[in-house]
Amino acid sequence: MKYSLFFALPLLAGTLAAAPVGLQQEIAAGISSGKKEIVLTQPEYRSGRTVELKKLDGVTIDGNGARLVMTDLKHAVRLSNCRNVTVKNLTVDYDPLPFTQGVITSVSPDSRIVEFTIDKGYPDLTGPYAVGRMHLFTADGKEWKRDAADLYGRTEIIDARHGRFRASKPEPAFAAGDRVALNQRKNGAFYLTGCGPVRFENITIHTCPSLGFCNRFSEGGDELINVKLARGPRPAEADAERLLSTCADGLNYAYIRRGPKLVNCDFSFMGDDSVNLHSVALPVVQLLDETTFDTLRPYKHEEFAKVVRPGDRLRLLDPSDYSVVGEAVIRSFRPSPRKYDRETLKKFYFNRGDGLKDWTAYEITLEPGGAPVKAGLFFDIPAIGANGFEIRDSRFHDHRGRALRIMASDGVIENNRFERIKHAAITVGAEYGYWREAGWVENIQIRNNKIRDVGCNMMLQPDSYANGAISVFARLEDYSGTFKGNRNITITGNSVDTCPAAGIFLFAADGVTLKDNRLVNTAFGKKTPGRDCGFTGLKPVWIINSANVTQ
Repeated sequence: MKYSLFFALPLLAGTLAAAPVGLQQEIAAGISSGKKEIVLTQPEYRSGRTVELKKLDGVTIDGNGARLVMTDLKHAVRLSNCRNVTVKNLTVDYDPLPFTQGVITSVSPDSRIVEFTIDKGYPDLTGPYAVGRMHLFTADGKEWKRDAADLYGRTEIIDARHGRFRASKPEPAFAAGDRVALNQRKNGAFYLTGCGPVRFENITIHTCPSLGFCNRFSEGGDELINVKLARGPRPAEADAERLLSTCADGLNYAYIRRGPKLVNCDFSFMGDDSVNLHSVALPVVQLLDETTFDTLRPYKHEEFAKVVRPGDRLRLLDPSDYSVVGEAVIRSFRPSPRKYDRETLKKFYFNRGDGLKDWTAYEITLEPGGAPVKAGLFFDIPAIGANGFEIRDSRFHDHRGRALRIMASDGVIENNRFERIKHAAITVGAEYGYWREAGWVENIQIRNNKIRDVGCNMMLQPDSYANGAISVFARLEDYSGTFKGNRNITITGNSVDTCPAAGIFLFAADGVTLKDNRLVNTAFGKKTPGRDCGFTGLKPVWIINSANVTQ
């Protein structure tokens, strides 16, 4: 099979002299000579351009312990249409860092405005770092300040080394001496598209400007073995350790046909979730005939046509509660020749407001004989939801999002450790509201996991919808419905120690087995989570709108 290597994006002015000769040439020479295993020879590579691996089959890139230091906030490695490729023994870092950090020097009396000084050795507070979100850490920088909510607002530049943050609402947790971080979100470390199985082994990511690993529109089935996301070494001349690793999720896989397998991984200090697996929910915008209709997606053109296959099952959903009202079989999924205006888009993505800038229409044709399609319904496609995942023997700790944010089916979550996480440890379920990342989930085993000290402030918010250390959830616009779409889930042999919300939370579930779980010091929060969703009666095992629960 043919394989080739491409290096996209020309070197920026000034980076050629800084980049040691070797990285591009080594890999390209190995590929062109037909080698199936390419072992890197330099201890460090500094590069301002993305390594593009395209159409490789059966090739191993062995970093041999090397560090790849990106000098621009681009993807470090991008794999396109690769099969059976292994990348191993490599560390990724960025210089300059995609985040800056500092220390709070003053707090306003109303706890809404803080001033801060940038730490020595970290990037100046220029425009790209003056973002509308702030991460708050303890004064020693060792942990997130877990009694604080997520912080959004406006950052003002006083000068290159001093700033002011105006929070959107008061935050009583602010205190002089606390440490803060401000991160950009641009490109991740490893980006995959159109790929078959790819194996990552002994990979470390110290930071990146977005997701550590991102996979879109692929066959999937990737393996991550001994992969570590951790804060990197202290920068030269700095007198404080780094506060963040990746600026967003550790791993985010979507619109792929088979989910990943993670074994013996360690993810910490990310700016968002550890693992996010999801599909998509889309609206029926215009019915063209009995079996053909248009849908809209609030992004530029995406490769759905490459991953959705004839014969895939389509679930039709009532928009009031996303209950499944019928199923059909897909004949084709392709870009639509028809155009739609912003007002049409906002009918289906109303939560996103006027911030929607790009959108694309697609035409779906169904096989005859399926459930009737009506304009205004939603639908999802289970086959592209990263199903068949495995997450085993790994550790997730010290970060601001959820550890596992799973909207995929047919998976196993087993023998993992979760510690000091601001949101939930394990969440499985459907996110039809807001992001519309879909999917009623089925056939999931959650067993023998150890969870300690999770939930903190964010889980106690009135709009929280995943309200236990282990949560079966649904994110909806209206929580008064009764559809129970999360099914056949087994939660056994897990231990939860310290969570102010529930130890186990079940919502919109049908057919859950709870057995031999140990819950200690749970459901002690002073506020009931999810009050805006109508949730009441917080308990260590908190069951809402669910049926056939075996305990």
